[in-house]
Amino acid sequence: MFQHLGRITAKYPWTICACWLILGVTLACTAPHWDARTQDDDIRFFPDRFTSVRAYQLLEQAFPQDVFASRVVFAVERDTDPLSEHDYELVNRLVADLETLRRDAPELKIGKIDSYRDGLVGARLISPDQQCTLIQVSLGSPYLAVSTLHAVDRAEAVAKKRVSAAGDHAPNLYTTGVAGVGRDLTKACGNSLEDTTWATVLLVIVVLLAVYRAPVMALIPLITIACSVWVALNLLAMMTLLPGVQLVNISKIFAIVILYGAGTDYCLFLISRYREELEDGQETAGAIARGVGGVGEALVASAGTVMVGLGLMALAEFAKVRYAGPAIAISLGVALLASLTLTPALLSLTGAAAFWPRRPPRFSAKDKALRQMHLRLGFWDWVSRGVARRPVLVLSVATLILAPLVFFGLRVPSNYRATGELSPHAESLRGLAAIQRHFTAGDVGPVTVLLATTADWDSGAGQRQIDHLSRGFASLPNVAEVRSLTQPLGMPLIDLTPDPERDCLVTRLLILVQPIVEEFRSAIHAQAKEHYVASAADRSVTRLDIILKSDPFEPESAATLKLIRTWLAIELPRFNLIGKRIQAECFGITACAQDLAEVTEGDRLRVNGLVLASVFLILLLLIRRLVLSIYLLLTTLASYYAALGATVLAGVLWTGAPLATVDWRVPFFLFVILVAVGEDYNILLVSRALQERKRHGSFEGMRRALAKTGAAITSCGLIMAGTFGTLMLAGLNTLIQIGFALAVGVLIDTFVVRPFLVPAFAMLWWHEAKDPAAAASAPKSVSRKKPALERIAQGEWKQAA
Repeated sequence: MFQHLGRITAKYPWTICACWLILGVTLACTAPHWDARTQDDDIRFFPDRFTSVRAYQLLEQAFPQDVFASRVVFAVERDTDPLSEHDYELVNRLVADLETLRRDAPELKIGKIDSYRDGLVGARLISPDQQCTLIQVSLGSPYLAVSTLHAVDRAEAVAKKRVSAAGDHAPNLYTTGVAGVGRDLTKACGNSLEDTTWATVLLVIVVLLAVYRAPVMALIPLITIACSVWVALNLLAMMTLLPGVQLVNISKIFAIVILYGAGTDYCLFLISRYREELEDGQETAGAIARGVGGVGEALVASAGTVMVGLGLMALAEFAKVRYAGPAIAISLGVALLASLTLTPALLSLTGAAAFWPRRPPRFSAKDKALRQMHLRLGFWDWVSRGVARRPVLVLSVATLILAPLVFFGLRVPSNYRATGELSPHAESLRGLAAIQRHFTAGDVGPVTVLLATTADWDSGAGQRQIDHLSRGFASLPNVAEVRSLTQPLGMPLIDLTPDPERDCLVTRLLILVQPIVEEFRSAIHAQAKEHYVASAADRSVTRLDIILKSDPFEPESAATLKLIRTWLAIELPRFNLIGKRIQAECFGITACAQDLAEVTEGDRLRVNGLVLASVFLILLLLIRRLVLSIYLLLTTLASYYAALGATVLAGVLWTGAPLATVDWRVPFFLFVILVAVGEDYNILLVSRALQERKRHGSFEGMRRALAKTGAAITSCGLIMAGTFGTLMLAGLNTLIQIGFALAVGVLIDTFVVRPFLVPAFAMLWWHEAKDPAAAASAPKSVSRKKPALERIAQGEWKQAA
């Protein structure tokens, strides 16, 4: 079938090229812009069963004025002295400028603006040490949307212009908050995409020129991959027009990197086989047909392994993972199709010119003999004979090299800190640090408890219930304060009701000021009721804001959230003074992080298990050797854990401190991609071994397969590792970690697993299994009746090739 495809591409090259051009232009003209169709907010991708989703929906119904897709916070700070009157005047003018921007630029979707002058909310926007005050600006766009980036940039420009006009003695101004963090992440992601793309293209050009030493031949894979990227990205954007299909920004970076890495690999294998056919005397058309026929099945199997692994991510609950995996798999499918059609067509069109300034490789009988001699004296022939000569020693040494890294990799936990992707010098993180210097650490992300019931929370029984919960939450460890209807300022209001049984000066004074006190309490209660009680679908909803002493992303905050949920589950039924069923939900940064940890951990176990099962089935169908298939899978798992371990050790060497955790995306994407790519190389090696086995037997076939594919697979591994390594040029810590881990994992597969672990075991296993083909090709010293491992232990393995 693949040879027939090769004949078609060689016969109709202009038609093939025209089809790809028409497809690319059509998609480019009709597909929506990528940035307009992407979303990245975690809350929008959670399954409905999680409390943060239900809490968000309840918040939308009950407190629509407080629901915003994101919020940017401007922190005005003095380093040592309290803020002066002039500073507060500056804040007032800054707020007025932002209000003007909100009116003049409705496309920015700027909502409510809160400052220190806004009642109960404003009272909490001045730090206890009086050195910092906050301005909160609500936005109608998600925090990772491109429109949010524009809105934050415009608002920041207005704020900085006002502060700079105040002169050298102006206070510090920081742009932070969820939208500020999102702006910095979006910018870093955009810069990462640009830097990674150019670095990848440059790397591929350099490697192709070094491999082929022919500019036209180097351009053929580059044109193929560039066309694949162009078509694939527009195809993915077009697919977002289908109901329920969404894209995430990180998919674009991964798609480009994998397309360039894997696409170059596929082109290298095809061109390598094409050169072999030319050397054997085939004409251009015949060499193309035989080349496509020779590697087509292996390329489809190897690409299929990666695509199946990525496609299985569609079974994840977390929609961000569910959309990202299949998107990258579809992109890889486009690259595979281009490699099998466009590359042969370009080879057919260029013909002998592809090898300029050299001549096409056409060998005479003498040249072939010299080539075989050169192959026998080459590096990979020497390696293959060394592996065949001492397979047990090779297997043992390679295992010992990987064992320490695997040990560390098995002990690496994940973190779910959104701000962990940014550099500590990012503007938003500097702003968060300023807030935490002057406010309680948990002020940047309180835990909001929402309670909904059919009874009235503003009634006497409802207020007693809220007061009981507020005092109970305040008594929990790591809780700084609780703000609610009964204690809107973070502490219970002092009871100034006079005692009529005590006739003293204090009682008389209290009686005199009682009307004023009641009026004051009524005013506070009215404002508190507006902020903490609302109606939603015939139910009364109240909220309690719990301020933690620790950072919302720290493990201590997660532990406190578990206590809060446990306390609600126990106390609500026991102390239900209203007599109605109460729905309780938790919302906030900590709650979302916990839900993210739960859903991704479940998805990781599910997807990893399915990936292993599918890759194993592919190996079993291709190799048809149960033991060898299991072993190949185990070697790839060893590469995965070794790559994680190497990432941890590199973090220690780079920072001087232990890398306690890695971002949750690192093990998730690393496993799927590395298991699939690792088996990709194993499949290419074993497929060639099975072909050589027909002529030379199992033992010699494996040795020859290693010798003949060593250079090509190593080149592919270096290209793949290099393209993954370009992710380390990104401005996002997550991509740096993923890029390093993937590059190290591919290098381990290329230089440890594929040339040593796999051939050594296969030689031992094939002979130990008494494979007739292996026995026929094995050295005489290993063809005796005693078991092979016993003879090896007795030193009788004399020669392997």
